[in-house]
Amino acid sequence: MKNIQLIIISGLSGAGKTSAINSFEDMGYFTIDNIPCTMGNVLLKAIKNGDMDKKKLCMGIDARSFEKVEEFSSLLDELEASGIDYRLIFLESKVEVILNRYNLTRRKHPIEAKTILDSIIEERSIMGDIRKRASVILDTSSLKPKDIGLKLKKLLFDRQDEEITVHFQSFGFKYGTPIDLDLMFDVRFLKNPYYLEELRDKTGNDKEVSEYVMGFQESQEFFKKLVDMLEFLIPKFITEGKSHLSVGVGCSGGRHRSVTYINLLKDYFSGRSDIRVVTSHREEERGHWL
Repeated sequence: MKNIQLIIISGLSGAGKTSAINSFEDMGYFTIDNIPCTMGNVLLKAIKNGDMDKKKLCMGIDARSFEKVEEFSSLLDELEASGIDYRLIFLESKVEVILNRYNLTRRKHPIEAKTILDSIIEERSIMGDIRKRASVILDTSSLKPKDIGLKLKKLLFDRQDEEITVHFQSFGFKYGTPIDLDLMFDVRFLKNPYYLEELRDKTGNDKEVSEYVMGFQESQEFFKKLVDMLEFLIPKFITEGKSHLSVGVGCSGGRHRSVTYINLLKDYFSGRSDIRVVTSHREEERGHWL
């Protein structure tokens, strides 16, 4: 049923589901937030019978939508069995970020526990199986509400003809590791341009830095091995039906070596018919390059 575009937005409470749903409404989607999973079955029947006149649907389903998470899993099973195309977006944030958001808004967490922190941890555990089935997993820890929709639009709708979206992301270990990675590689063993005064304030986007980073045999050899591994893995992920793969490359500060490698990976994999390449430099987005 390819004439129906169905987006399901789920994830952790406080991770930005409402902002995401609002962005889809702005894109012309008919949106339903906090729909009970039992009502989802009614909607599914309407779609199957051709009674649904809305061609672009967006549903918000979170921990408030079911008594047991198996209800959510069953709904997804029925969607797949019915041949209805859908994309499941799972939004998450670091525990401390969600905790801070709840402390600021003073809203009640849908999972009742002794403390808000306990509620957040319990919800993360409950939603673990749903996260595994997501088409896109987005960590919103460093995103402003208005940026969530832009990020999702970029991940979902730019050039949809490819079979898999590969998100290459640079980051700095000193600021913590991203929680939404499928694969993570560490390039801190490479020579660090930070210790050269003339390169310290530049980034891997600058030719001088990238040439320095790749000017060593070990840098060239590691890049070749990294590409060989990804060339092997990506077709396997496609065969397994995975539509989004997040690959992180980290160095100390996320400014020089990791940025160089992400740009090289973008150049290498862009233009292939089976892959849509998306790149980001986390520390630039967070303002750590200033």
